[in-house]
Amino acid sequence: MRVRLYSLLKQPTVINGAIAMMLRGATLASRFLLSILLARMLSPSDMGAYGLISAILAFGLFVLGLEFYSYTLREMVPASPGKRVQIITDQILLASSFFVIISIGAVIAAFVGVLSKTLLFWILLILATEHVSLEATRMLVITSRIVQAYIVGFLRGGIWVYAISILMLLEPSTRSLEMVLIWWAGGGILAAGYAALCLSDLPWRELRNYRPDLGWILVGLRTARPFMLTAASALMLSYVDRFFLDGFVGRDGLGIYTFYSTILIGLLSLGASISQQFLPRVIAGYIDGPESYRLIVRWLCVSMLAAASGLVAVAGIGIAPLLSFFDLRAYSENVSVFYLMLPGIFLRMLADAPSYALYAAHSDRALLACNLGAAIVSVCANFALVPTFGLAGAALSGGLASATLFISLTVLAWNQLRGYHAVHSSSSSTNNDAHQ
Repeated sequence: MRVRLYSLLKQPTVINGAIAMMLRGATLASRFLLSILLARMLSPSDMGAYGLISAILAFGLFVLGLEFYSYTLREMVPASPGKRVQIITDQILLASSFFVIISIGAVIAAFVGVLSKTLLFWILLILATEHVSLEATRMLVITSRIVQAYIVGFLRGGIWVYAISILMLLEPSTRSLEMVLIWWAGGGILAAGYAALCLSDLPWRELRNYRPDLGWILVGLRTARPFMLTAASALMLSYVDRFFLDGFVGRDGLGIYTFYSTILIGLLSLGASISQQFLPRVIAGYIDGPESYRLIVRWLCVSMLAAASGLVAVAGIGIAPLLSFFDLRAYSENVSVFYLMLPGIFLRMLADAPSYALYAAHSDRALLACNLGAAIVSVCANFALVPTFGLAGAALSGGLASATLFISLTVLAWNQLRGYHAVHSSSSSTNNDAHQ
């Protein structure tokens, strides 16, 4: 028995899976560490500036990528190595064109005072390296190089956090927002460099006489349109409240809200890492038939309910001792905002179950409608509540938007389950009558 267990543990699949999980865990842990580090080492105003920059970068990454990967990844799976190089080259051309446009807009924003001139270079560098490393991670995943993909992710979002934590603890002069951005950019450069090394085995020499396929790019943009709207809606749910808080409450208040939202986004990522494991099984269940589809969706719902309940409970119980341990008085005075944000994150995690059920059924328009509706609710609620209730208004707005998303997805997914069962039963009856 021991020999068999030892031989199983030596299997490459098991080893790679364990390495990938450790890298994923270390990357997720770094997000939590970063939120504590910034709250401890920076002022609430600088924390607010960091939150605003994070939101700008999130929207910048969206504009830079335009969800084009939703088209290219499906194209890369059956493609030959030579064709994969051409796909990557076309995607680089598209991203480079939009990066020039974004850079011009950022320079103008800096001159009119919207962005800091001293931080502009680092923001653009982070944007470029984040995009390159993120797209490279997706390409490595789709080509079954999972461990390399997670190493890129750890370099991009993990290792620099641990490094700057040690530096800030040892050298007080490094405790600044600019230093955080410098190290963030350094992590992105490392990730992009390692990703380039991983992809260097592709036949890049075949590009000597290759001209970018503009027609193929346009087809990809048309294909990615629904995914663009869905992704933009999801970004609105996560980040639009920061712009309202910056305008109506100020940087100090935004800093407090950013601290709490960073922790909760980390919880959301942890919940997503759990739900994503079910996605292939949900797709397979839909193909197998209504009984398999219903069973796996039910298991997904139960699993996400347990995971979300556990994570939210731990966060709710642990936040007060955490703030006390690190002596974060400015944040502990507003801990009620954190508790108001918990229901929204809880519903966001639960929404993965009906979302995957609809995705497996190819209900892309339903997914788009639900996310777009939630985004509209988020914008309207923030506009109505933040000027009056401040941080609490932003938290309540997030909860309302999450409830809208969860309820609409659940109703449509339930109708999908019932409709699929009815159609399948009718088809089975017709087939039986034909045989008789």
